[in-house]
Amino acid sequence: MAKRKADFENHQFKSDWTDCFCFILPDHAKAKPTCLICMQTVAVCKTDNLKRHFNTMHAASFNANYPPESDQRKQKIANMITSFKHSVSTISKSTSAQESATAASLQISWNLAKAKKPFADAELIKSCAVAMVSEVLRHDEKQKKTVVELLQQVYFTTFCFFAVSSSSDWAHNRGSHLYHTDSILCEEWLGCWQIISIVTDGAPSVVEQHKGLVSRLSAINPALLAFHCIIHKSVLCAKLCGKMQETMDTVTRLVNFVHESSSLQHRLFRAMLDELSAEHKDLLLHNDVRWLSKGRVLERVCDLRDELASFLSTLQSQRAQEFKMFLIDNDMMGYVFFLCDIMSHLNCLNLQLQGKNHTVVDMYEAVEAFRSKNNMGEDQVMQDFVSSLAKNFYECFECTPKLSSDILLFLRQPFSVSADGQWTAEAKKVWPSIDEAALQMEVLEMGTSDVLKAQHRDVGVNDFWINMVPQARFKNTRGIAMLLLTMFPSTYICQSSFSSMNSIKNQDRNRLSNAHLDQCLRIAKQSTGLISEALPPPSAVTSLTDW
Repeated sequence: MAKRKADFENHQFKSDWTDCFCFILPDHAKAKPTCLICMQTVAVCKTDNLKRHFNTMHAASFNANYPPESDQRKQKIANMITSFKHSVSTISKSTSAQESATAASLQISWNLAKAKKPFADAELIKSCAVAMVSEVLRHDEKQKKTVVELLQQVYFTTFCFFAVSSSSDWAHNRGSHLYHTDSILCEEWLGCWQIISIVTDGAPSVVEQHKGLVSRLSAINPALLAFHCIIHKSVLCAKLCGKMQETMDTVTRLVNFVHESSSLQHRLFRAMLDELSAEHKDLLLHNDVRWLSKGRVLERVCDLRDELASFLSTLQSQRAQEFKMFLIDNDMMGYVFFLCDIMSHLNCLNLQLQGKNHTVVDMYEAVEAFRSKNNMGEDQVMQDFVSSLAKNFYECFECTPKLSSDILLFLRQPFSVSADGQWTAEAKKVWPSIDEAALQMEVLEMGTSDVLKAQHRDVGVNDFWINMVPQARFKNTRGIAMLLLTMFPSTYICQSSFSSMNSIKNQDRNRLSNAHLDQCLRIAKQSTGLISEALPPPSAVTSLTDW
């Protein structure tokens, strides 16, 4: 017969054991019988165990001083119980206060890391909190003292260590930022298990034929999908030339003239705008790196056209008069207004392409919507520019043979795709190991499912493929969808991560090691805003390493 396990015998503590053996059962989870005399515990709640301990350790002396059934014995046991409960209550309060102080310290450190601020600022936050409490509760000295004492217990170390771990339940990971958990699609800073696609900005070191990163990765994974960042493509398509470039250069020189000719001139211009209660208080400088400023610069010049012309008329220099003639020339300003409109549309497109949680289908749809609007322009020069812009977008954003328009349509409208050999052949180019015959059968079965069609109408794309499409029945179709959903369409998150790293690792934080930088960057890039949403509750924390 197998040996019995004491944990499964469900022994119950009996109240008469307290009088007989001076044992008590503490009031907390997984408590063990505790001796009131020596505070030792026994592993199993059984009469023999408690009796053995009492007879061996305390029976002779305790029974001699406090005979059984005597009033002195009952009073002594009652006093020991009161003392035990008081000590437990004191320890519990102390432990609770320490846990709260630890949780507060970690919460502040988490918020500092999210804001990319040094952990040394925690002491400043603590002093500010104490000052605020002292001021707000100055009429209630008792409550103020209690709160200030609690705040003083919050302790900060030089560095806070966080281990934020996440997991993925499929093989197609979106670079190092995407994972699937709790039935949602998330973009986080994670390690990479298997690379199925790569998006680059077109730099030679990345796309070089023999030594570039793409070629080296393709040697390891021949099925690797390589794309040019959609945002970079849109910027390249919007390059100016001819009359439009000449107009942009003139506007840039005008802004630089007002800003940089002399500090006095710039101050006078701002003073005039303030006196006239103009819509804006200054002009914006143009920077080729931050190309979005092109559209903003043109908008600001158009809005302040009259004020600029009035200010330039007060200056005596030849350049000022040339810029004034440019502003009052309706033909020249027509190009400026046209270019301003074009750049505003490009800015809107660029902002649509930026941000997290964008799938490749979402971004290609935004580009297609912009391409459909490229039928504007009145005179010949402007029509030529729009035609050139439309041609550039058409050539750059034509789907590659590995990612055809039918594949992209399948993610949004899976029931409109025909299960013919041509479509499955396109799918096999994206996923070479897929079973074409099984894929055709799954597409046909999905097309006849009224339940899936109704769910597709009621939920979003991500929710539909992750939660509504059964993995067992539609393994291949779901695999294609997961591949597309986890594919990076741009380098936005990578570039924003570099910006976050530059903010975290500044010249003042020269003691920040690479390991600490990685931990701070992980927290800064977390999508959850509060530590309570990403980490265990304070009650589950036993040490700093648990966080």
